[in-house]
Amino acid sequence: MSSLTFQNLRGQNLQGRSFKGQDLTNTDFSYADIRGADFSGATLDGANFSHARCGLTVRSQIKIFIIVALISAMSGTAAVTAISQTFRSLFAKNIGYSSLIVTAIILLLNTVLLALTIRQGIQKALGSLAMAAAIFVPCIAVLSAISNDKHPILAWLRGFRPGSLTGALAGEPNTNDIPFLIVSLIGAVAATTIAVVTLPLAVALAEVVLGRIVAVLAVFEALAISAIATGIIINNSTRYLKASVLINTRLADNTNNKCYDFLDQCVANSSNPPIVIAIIIIAVILAVALVSLGTYIGNRVLAEDDKYAVIHQLANAIAAAGSTSFRGANLANINFSYALLKNTDFRSANIYRAMWHKSSRIEWARVGETILIDPAVRDLLVTGNGYNKSYQGMDLRGANLIGVDLGYAKLQTADLSQATLEAANLEYAIFSQVQAIGTDFSNARMTGACGLGTWNIDSTTKLEWVDCRWVYLLEEPKPGTDDRERRPHSEKSQFEIGEFTSFFQEVVNTVDLIFRNGVDWKAFYQSFQKVQDDLKGTELKIQSIENKGNGVVVIKVSVPPDTDKEKIETDFNGFYQKMLELARVKNPIIQEFPEQQRYLLSVVEKIVKPLSEQVVVLNLDRGDLNQGFAVSADIYCDGHRLPIQIEGNLPPQAKILKRYQQWEEMYNIKNQNSRIKGKEGQVTNFSIKKLTTLAEDVEAEVNNWLNSAPFNPIEQKLHDNLNFDDEVRVIVQTEDAFLRKLPWHRWKFFEVDCQQAEVALSRTVSNRVKKLVLPRSKVRILAILGDDTGINIDEDKQVLENLSDTEIMFLLKPTREECEECLRDKIGWDILCFSGHSYSEVDGSTGAIYINKTDKLTVEELRISLKIAIERGLEIAIFNSCDGLGLGKQLADLDIPQIIVMREPVLDAIAQEFLRHFLKAFAGGDSLYVSVRSAREKLKQKWDKQFPGASWLPAICQNQSEYPKKWGDFQGNC
Repeated sequence: MSSLTFQNLRGQNLQGRSFKGQDLTNTDFSYADIRGADFSGATLDGANFSHARCGLTVRSQIKIFIIVALISAMSGTAAVTAISQTFRSLFAKNIGYSSLIVTAIILLLNTVLLALTIRQGIQKALGSLAMAAAIFVPCIAVLSAISNDKHPILAWLRGFRPGSLTGALAGEPNTNDIPFLIVSLIGAVAATTIAVVTLPLAVALAEVVLGRIVAVLAVFEALAISAIATGIIINNSTRYLKASVLINTRLADNTNNKCYDFLDQCVANSSNPPIVIAIIIIAVILAVALVSLGTYIGNRVLAEDDKYAVIHQLANAIAAAGSTSFRGANLANINFSYALLKNTDFRSANIYRAMWHKSSRIEWARVGETILIDPAVRDLLVTGNGYNKSYQGMDLRGANLIGVDLGYAKLQTADLSQATLEAANLEYAIFSQVQAIGTDFSNARMTGACGLGTWNIDSTTKLEWVDCRWVYLLEEPKPGTDDRERRPHSEKSQFEIGEFTSFFQEVVNTVDLIFRNGVDWKAFYQSFQKVQDDLKGTELKIQSIENKGNGVVVIKVSVPPDTDKEKIETDFNGFYQKMLELARVKNPIIQEFPEQQRYLLSVVEKIVKPLSEQVVVLNLDRGDLNQGFAVSADIYCDGHRLPIQIEGNLPPQAKILKRYQQWEEMYNIKNQNSRIKGKEGQVTNFSIKKLTTLAEDVEAEVNNWLNSAPFNPIEQKLHDNLNFDDEVRVIVQTEDAFLRKLPWHRWKFFEVDCQQAEVALSRTVSNRVKKLVLPRSKVRILAILGDDTGINIDEDKQVLENLSDTEIMFLLKPTREECEECLRDKIGWDILCFSGHSYSEVDGSTGAIYINKTDKLTVEELRISLKIAIERGLEIAIFNSCDGLGLGKQLADLDIPQIIVMREPVLDAIAQEFLRHFLKAFAGGDSLYVSVRSAREKLKQKWDKQFPGASWLPAICQNQSEYPKKWGDFQGNC
């Protein structure tokens, strides 16, 4: 049993603390302030971070504030640069139509760039710029290389030379417009790009880290810089434009370039012409518009628009620096409910089945390649509302979706592997081609779910307690019909409790062998045997043969969990085709009908597998010891499912009752240190010789009774039909309380003739409970160690602890509530073992166990919890305590498959001895009956001389509707 460690850091201030690489499994960090804390590489499996506050410390927030201010200023400056570069050609000394064309070209290209950014996103725009640069730069180089002064056209290309471009960049006069166009274009486009990237980045950082007010201030800063600086720069740059307007309107004398020679004097005394004012206004408006566009993009980034994901990622990267870090940590099964997660770093973390319910600002966490990268998935994890939404093809591996609403959701091709959908609403959801390996659907509601014929599940998929009335195997109806393969087929039928689970568990553990042109049964049988032989111990069972019509036959083969089903199918088909080819070579005509029928019968025998065990049921329900009993015997043998039946009688034999009561009275006197509450006034004087004589008398009377002439036909039939070299189970079916006490195992039939036989008791009515057994990693045992007054049950505990490959939960002197809670364990139990004090009423009708020094429990008080345990797989109940026949009778009413009790009070050491030898034999591979017989023989050898009759005590109570499991069968659940 594993031990869990808990550390309580609830509500503490852990800002900036380093937990790097530490093992913090199950630690409670709820309501803690973990801003700036470093959990990189830590193990936090099962930790609780509900209502925790992640993010940046105040010191880191100040750094972000400075970064936002710088980036915002950079955005405003870039906007100013973009506008000034656009109008640069209008401010040159020689202004003409070519300058207007240059400006128009730059405006057009910038407009195209901005339109592309708005419509397709920043990633597309940057990609287009990169492509344009990849084409533009080589072209300039080529044109520059072929330019020369000898040819007019080639001379014109001198403008592409590096010297011309450098001169244009420095503002030197040049008659060629190409350098100015290129330089201005590059400057304008680069500045525009910077403006539309930096301001959204500043807005996003400010909004997420510092709040809306700082985001508004960042926008205001950019607007102020862009508007004021653009106005000043454009106004200062319009001197040549103003001079040209004054000269052209003859308001200034430009004789011999006087105006240009004395530019300041020429324009100083004149107000700006309307066209100059208009250009200044237009420039400012464009600068403000550019900043406004950046603000719009910033809002789209905050809204997680995929077109601006690159800015979102960049902002996350900056904000996460110095923030709470879970990078590379193990966050499996962690609880982040209601936590503030902005700026938190989850890159490379294992978030398997982490809880994100109502967490906030997770969209501004750095999630790397985890499933949180998808906004729709995040929203589902946080809100739990996926009603009528689409999650087609989405990655939900390991998602914690407990209780979410996915009614009518579209889940086609989604990956739900290892996810938890416990108690989720999945009604009418579409599951076509969904991956659900290892997914937990326990208690989910799935009525009306469709497409389940193509979902991918296996033995690790948990379907226990699914609430489902009907499902559809197909998503769309078959062509020309409205048939979507409803299950159950009839519109009036519904799944009963547990039937949905059983239906799909059969699907999980079967391989469908499909034959489209009928089946050659000889080839099938040979191929099936070959595959079976190759698996070396893995048993294949033919479950059913279905004729689908048109020559299509489907044979379902059940296989153990975790078997490579694809390999089985591939190998079988390969062998089958080889067998067909060989048959056609020898004889092109398919074998004659009688031969095919013979092989078909061989296959059918594998479906209706005969019983290999030998069972005898003796029914003694009619009569009593004073009048005798009418006995009917059912003998199951020779591999046949139907019994051989014979009737006989047992004569009156009241002497047995008298002898047994005498032995019982003296045995109980001797057995003082027993696992029963002591009774006052007991006599302690006894004679060992007399007790031995009484025990021998009881055994002799039992044999005389069973060897009587009216019973001989039954005994003879047993000799004629049973193989005494093999195990035989003899079940005495009776409601008579005294007959249930008799040492039936001392019948000469057991002692001499059939030494592999063991007897069990059974009620006259039996029933089989429908079970939903979860896969278990080990054999699960619930051990209740009750009141130990005067006895040593630590020995029982040690015997159980020495068992290998088991998972045992010990309840030491538990309360009733603890017993009920553990019996209702969701995974279920294979074996229940009680050690302590118990008793039964004199008539053997009821009993009780002492679970602690003050409290006792009857079976009736535990009835509901025990029934739940049985439904979840409980197979064997062992009551290693006194006088348990009353317990056995009540437990049999609950339909437990097998119960082991003690007929009378049992000495502490004898109880310990029995449990040790029984479990050693049972866990070693013997059947339950052989194991009980083996342990009984050990008791006889060691204890019958001291306590005559001690070996009579262990009794098996058998539910005849159940087949006794072996230890290895429990491991088959694993």
